[in-house]
Amino acid sequence: MRNTPDRDHLPLARSLADRLRAGGAPEHIASLFLRVPRHEFLPDVVWGEDRTRYDRAEDPDAWLRAAYTDQALTTQRDGGREGGMGLPTSSSSAPTIMARMLAAARIEPAHSVLEIGTGTGFNAALLCELVGDERVATMEIDPAVSASARSALHAAGYAPEAVHADAEHARLSGAPAFHRVVATCQVADVPSGWLAQLHPRGLLVTPWAPTPGAPSGALAVLEKRGGGLPAEGRFEGSLAFMWARGQTRPGGRIPDAVPDRTTRAEGDPRYLLDGEGGLLLALLVPDWAHGMGREPGASDLFMWVVSTRCGAWARLHPDGRVEQGGGPRRLVDEFEEALTRWREQGEPGVAEFGLTVDDARGSRSVWLREPEAVLWTAHRPGEPR
Repeated sequence: MRNTPDRDHLPLARSLADRLRAGGAPEHIASLFLRVPRHEFLPDVVWGEDRTRYDRAEDPDAWLRAAYTDQALTTQRDGGREGGMGLPTSSSSAPTIMARMLAAARIEPAHSVLEIGTGTGFNAALLCELVGDERVATMEIDPAVSASARSALHAAGYAPEAVHADAEHARLSGAPAFHRVVATCQVADVPSGWLAQLHPRGLLVTPWAPTPGAPSGALAVLEKRGGGLPAEGRFEGSLAFMWARGQTRPGGRIPDAVPDRTTRAEGDPRYLLDGEGGLLLALLVPDWAHGMGREPGASDLFMWVVSTRCGAWARLHPDGRVEQGGGPRRLVDEFEEALTRWREQGEPGVAEFGLTVDDARGSRSVWLREPEAVLWTAHRPGEPR
C-alpha cells in the first residue's frame, strides 16, 4: 500500500482478501488485495456484471463498495465512444479470477513478468508487489486505457514499464526473456511474440478458446520447453475474458436457410451448449461457433451453431426441433458422437484436457490427459497442414 492516505477502503479490502482466502487463494496472493487498493485504479463511472452503473460523484459509498466486490467491473464501453450500444471493451477483472491466474502462474520473487492487457493497471500493481517494479512490463492496445493505467500506477506509487502497443504483434525493444507472460485477454491463436519473449522453461498463462464464438473458454497454462519445441500444458478449469482485439472476428452468423434435415430430441437440445458442457464440446469438436436467435413470434430463444470451415449449420429449438443443413458436416451429430466417446472415457473434466502450441508449425492441438492423445489439430491460415 504505497501511496494511500485514505484508509476508508480498508475494511472492504480486508473482507475481499478474506473471501479470496476462503475460496482457496494462497496467502501471498490473497494478501495482495489488501495491500493494493483496487478503487485507486478505477474510473469514476463503472458498471457491474448486472450492468448496474456506479458513479463516484453521485454515490461515492456505493462506488467504493462496488470496487471491493468479487465481480468484474466494466471500465470502458464501446471503445470509449459516445452513443454506442454499451458493449464492454475494457474491464477490471473479478478478483477471484485475478487471484486464480496469479496462482496458476507460480510467480517467484526473482521472476520477470510480461502482462498482456494493462487494463486499469490494477493487475500490474499486484505483479509489482510480487516481484518489484523493475521486473514487470505491461502492454495495452487502447491508447486511452493505457494512458489512464499509467497515471493510476504512478499515483499509487508503482513504476512498471507500461507500454501502449498491440501486444499481438509488437515486442518490447531489447526485451529480456520473461519468466512469465500473463495475458488478460482471450485468444484462439497464441501470438508468436508472446512465446518469443518467454524464457526457456517459462510459463504462459492465458484465457484460451478454440475459436471466437465458442462458448466460454479455458485457462491455459503452457510451459515453453526451449529448443524450438512446442509449448504445452493442461487447462486449469474454465473461464471467459474479453477477446484480444485482433481476434474478435465474427465466429459466424444466424443461419436462416431451409434445413435439409430436421429431427426431434426427447428434451430441450439446447442443453448441449449450456455452461461447461458447451466448453467441453468445443474441446472435443473443432471448428464451430454458436449464438442465439429468435423465431418470429417466439418467446424463447433458439441456439444456432455454424461450422467455421464450411457452410454447415444447425439450429436447436426449445421445443426439441434440431435443424441441420448447409454443408457436409452434421454438427449436432458430431456433438452427440463426441459426448458418447467422452462418457466412455469416464466423463473427464476441463482440467484433464490440455493444449500444445507449435509455433514453428503454426498449429495448436487439444489433447486429453496426455499430449500424445491428440483430439484435433488446427493450423493458422496459410500454414501447411
